[in-house]
Amino acid sequence: MKRLLVRHGCLVVLVVCTTGAGGAFATASGQFPGSIYPPPVHAHSGAAFSACANPSGLERFDAAATKLAVQVAMRYGHVSLAADRTHSDRSFWPMLRGYWRLSKHGAWLARLQVVRATQLGGPNMVWSGVVRYYCGPKLLTDSLDVVVTIRHLQRCADCNGVDELFIDRRGVPLVYMVH
Repeated sequence: MKRLLVRHGCLVVLVVCTTGAGGAFATASGQFPGSIYPPPVHAHSGAAFSACANPSGLERFDAAATKLAVQVAMRYGHVSLAADRTHSDRSFWPMLRGYWRLSKHGAWLARLQVVRATQLGGPNMVWSGVVRYYCGPKLLTDSLDVVVTIRHLQRCADCNGVDELFIDRRGVPLVYMVH
């Protein structure tokens, strides 16, 4: 986060304080800067990914980035396509548009509000085989899986929910897959 603040000056500090890191870049620049939202790269052919997150600027998740990812995960799919787009990698934008288009009642993940678990990327991550096959080992290593479930099932150890897979690009957690 310190690198972020040093690079983009006082305006970002003000915007981060009021909107959060993900919203800061879209607000401060008026667009999606290439350093945080670079063009996606090709995926290995198949059905799971049409494109993969660009490996440029990826970082391993630390405690601060994990905390931000958890905050994003609790609200993801609740507010608007624009809000989710700010918190997503460009490789996921076509799928994201499809999810919002298919949702008949607005928010497409509104019932899912409780973060059950987080898991750093690696060979034991739930979607490791899929991510590694389609997008390679770098994306897998730099991923974070955040499991989100339904609020009223808080005591359920094996509840239905979704895995929101994140990358950390220069201190900004971005969703690149929801399943």
